Amino acid sequence: MIVFAILLFLFGLVLSAFFSGSETGLYRVSRTRLVLDGLDGSRGAKAIVWLLNHPTLFVATALVGNNLANFLTSFALVLAIGSLYAESALAELIGPILMTPIVFVFGELLPKHWFFQAPYRLLCRVRPLLLLATVLFLPVSLLLAALAVALRALTGQTPFRLRLAMARGELAQVLRAGEEAGILHAGQRSLAGQLFDVGNQLAISFAVPLGRLSTVRLPIDRESIASEARRRNHPIVLVLRGDRIVGYLRYSELLTGEGKVEVRPVIRVSLTERHLTTLLRLYDVAGEVALLCDEHGDARSVVTRRQLLQPMIK
Repeated sequence: MIVFAILLFLFGLVLSAFFSGSETGLYRVSRTRLVLDGLDGSRGAKAIVWLLNHPTLFVATALVGNNLANFLTSFALVLAIGSLYAESALAELIGPILMTPIVFVFGELLPKHWFFQAPYRLLCRVRPLLLLATVLFLPVSLLLAALAVALRALTGQTPFRLRLAMARGELAQVLRAGEEAGILHAGQRSLAGQLFDVGNQLAISFAVPLGRLSTVRLPIDRESIASEARRRNHPIVLVLRGDRIVGYLRYSELLTGEGKVEVRPVIRVSLTERHLTTLLRLYDVAGEVALLCDEHGDARSVVTRRQLLQPMIK
């Protein structure tokens, strides 16, 4: 019985090391390198890329595997202590406490450190076992994925919000490699990082309420509008036709321009539009002003191209 308990404990320890390390390796590995291997014909690399594209699945697999490993090590300790000290409550209490550092160091800490340092090499070695475990635990993993979907429907969030975090980590690796290879300068890497940090935020975070800007109806009274714009302390004056905003004027042109003032077009985007999407749309039409509109098409806020660019170059 003692021999069986020791073998079972060692198997559970190896299982814990395998799932803990491979999970860290999947977070750490370069997707770009795996994709290139897949393009070269590696089926294993293609399978790992597919797994990375479904983070809920591999997180659920690691969760099930670690729980199985913890159960086996705990059961092995109970068997061993029961065989050596049949009715000793003190031994049953002290035994797991003494073995916890061993399980933590060899089943969690060391494997995570190794896979963190060499994720690609170690993942290639354990890839068949990882894919086999994914297939074996698939029924339970799908059940956990369904639970995640149900929680997201109830709370609006999901317990497996990993895709964005993984994409950011992969982007950081690519940018760092580009700087080390001399392709990117430090300033370019910083700008690219800011682009992805800021670009996912809502454009309304950088906008100003509609009431902050001056408005004018056609025809234009240059002097009165310039005075109103100066009082509002904003370089943009919105032009109305009826109750609808059809364009904007620049305050600087009201002061220095001669003759007819040019009314420049605006674009309309949703209140839920992202920063980067709004900025790209402005560049596509060579525009400078975007109106953020609600579901009824009514403008609520205004954002300029300068307001969108400013946080990226800080």
